[in-house]
Amino acid sequence: MRRKKYRIEGRGRSTIANFFLMITFLVCALTVSAYQLNKPPAFMQETRFHVEQGQSLGQIAYKLKQANLIKNEHFFKLIAYALKDRHVKPGLYRINKDMTTLNIFFKLVLGDIITQRVTIPEGFNLYQIAQRLERLSITSSDRFLSYAFNVSFLKSIGIDSRSAEGYLFPDTYVFPESSDAKEIISIMHRRMQGVLRTELAAAASNRFSPHEILTLASLIEKEAAIPSERRLIAGVFHNRLAQNWRLDCDPTVRYAVKNFDRPITRSQLNSDSPFNTYRHRGLPPTPICSPGRESIAAALNPERTEYMFFVSRNDRSHVFSRTLAEHNLAVQNYQR
Repeated sequence: MRRKKYRIEGRGRSTIANFFLMITFLVCALTVSAYQLNKPPAFMQETRFHVEQGQSLGQIAYKLKQANLIKNEHFFKLIAYALKDRHVKPGLYRINKDMTTLNIFFKLVLGDIITQRVTIPEGFNLYQIAQRLERLSITSSDRFLSYAFNVSFLKSIGIDSRSAEGYLFPDTYVFPESSDAKEIISIMHRRMQGVLRTELAAAASNRFSPHEILTLASLIEKEAAIPSERRLIAGVFHNRLAQNWRLDCDPTVRYAVKNFDRPITRSQLNSDSPFNTYRHRGLPPTPICSPGRESIAAALNPERTEYMFFVSRNDRSHVFSRTLAEHNLAVQNYQR
């Protein structure tokens, strides 16, 4: 009987131990769950770290330590020496505070920087490009414009003009955040050079310089709301230039007075700016926007017609006329 009682007591102790073990497990599980639920999201644990051009490995390690991203700057440098790779790439990085020193090192060496995808539409001018780049934190508007109008810098990258207007190809790009404005301008210009070379090679004939082609293409870009009209509008401009007529192009007035959104006033039409093609013959001094490939192609391959005028129908299309009388009638019908 005592042995039987002993067995009952032993089983009771085992059951109690299992019960406390289960309670302990549940408490641990609830503690972990509570931690996970209250743990900040990954994006809240991230910090931005900027590696500047020319910084030494020691300077970078010190900055990482100061930002509490690594515990030991000497260990960071030891990794670099052990792996024989000390080439950390400059740029802005997104670093999670849970990352190990080794993971941070590889991130910096691989150049896994923060980037932004930006689309520059056809017809954007320098001021609009600058605003979009700043809004996406790619570069500041002021810095971009300062280099876009820096003649010395522009000559160094092959732009022989008073500004980069018209020389930057409208396209979708992926740029690092906090990019060098000079590098952005250079990349967009190289893209434009490639497109211009291709279109010039495909043209049957051409009597204009590359600068004149880009300038003419920028006028076509701003006037042609319907793609099928690009070559017709190009033909009108070619005809007027051949006859030494003023181009009478409204978008050049907008550019002259920096009025890109509101209706043009009569006083603005009388602006004496060299960009005002209502007062000055020939092409304006520079392009007035970034023309796309189709407008460049139209400038090089105009529709051969006798049209000398066009006026908007107010539905994005235009009426084309041969004579001033025809044009005045179209203006009367659609603009008054």
